[in-house]
Amino acid sequence: MTRPFARRFPQLAVRLPWQALADLPTALESAPRFGAALGIPSLLVKRDDLSGQPYGGNKVRKLEYLLGDALARGCDAVLTFGAAGSNHVLATSIYARQLGLDCHAVISDQVQTPWVADTLRWHLQLGTQLTPAASYTQMLETAVTIRAQHPGGAERLYEIPWGGSSPLGTLGFVAAGFEIAAQLADLGLEEPARIYLACGTMGSVAGLVLGLYLAGSDATVVGVPILPQERVTALAVGTLCKAAHQEMQQRDVSVPPCPDLLPRFEFRSGYLGTGYAEVTPEGLEAMQLASDLAGLKVETTYTAKALACLIADARSGRLAGYV
Repeated sequence: MTRPFARRFPQLAVRLPWQALADLPTALESAPRFGAALGIPSLLVKRDDLSGQPYGGNKVRKLEYLLGDALARGCDAVLTFGAAGSNHVLATSIYARQLGLDCHAVISDQVQTPWVADTLRWHLQLGTQLTPAASYTQMLETAVTIRAQHPGGAERLYEIPWGGSSPLGTLGFVAAGFEIAAQLADLGLEEPARIYLACGTMGSVAGLVLGLYLAGSDATVVGVPILPQERVTALAVGTLCKAAHQEMQQRDVSVPPCPDLLPRFEFRSGYLGTGYAEVTPEGLEAMQLASDLAGLKVETTYTAKALACLIADARSGRLAGYV
């Protein structure tokens, strides 16, 4: 089945590097008990946790374009970055291996969560070539060394940024915006929607903002930072929207111009807690409610913090019109 993004821009779809990895579209499910408890019976959950096998989550959408580009360029390995428990690094290694690519990852330390040890054990099974680094500067220096030492030559080592959030990777969530717009239309939902998600490297948020606009949706994207605010800003989201849009227009002149998209985006700080991957009481409550009322398994670093924002908005009356 042709995806909505490809139907809207068929020439662009042909010209973009792409490798099928994800099981799409992911379901947009009603959560009636959860919604009723919050006073928003129209609550829907986008099941990107089921986006791929053997490993789902939001990274698979970006990797379809990034690993597709690596293959198109004749690369034999990829290099990426993240914290020790990074979902992005693990997803990159899993899907790179499926495509016959080696995976190097430069990783930084992070607070220990129940998922970090499992992630590192999985890397051990995969044979991911992990290199620790103590700072951002050291991560960049380490990457230079890895490229210089790559047996196939530096040009055959494809670099993927933190979270896969390059302009090209962001197109994975431009496509997701088209997917969500089509699903909302199929459900006959006429009221504008608010879409809550965690905001880290910003590619998912920026892609959704751009994709929903191009798909003709009036939905507002609510980004909840899970990194300190000096690293995640509304301005940076807007900049990435523009870069992804330019990536599209450079490949297909039929892609229409875009206005300033920041009015379609809400940046909601206040749910980070004391730092990246640090557990918050609000996040723990959100995780428990999601489990008890919707049978959803969420983690404390990303989704629980975005969900905590949604719950707070519902309780404060901010979502009163979304019934």
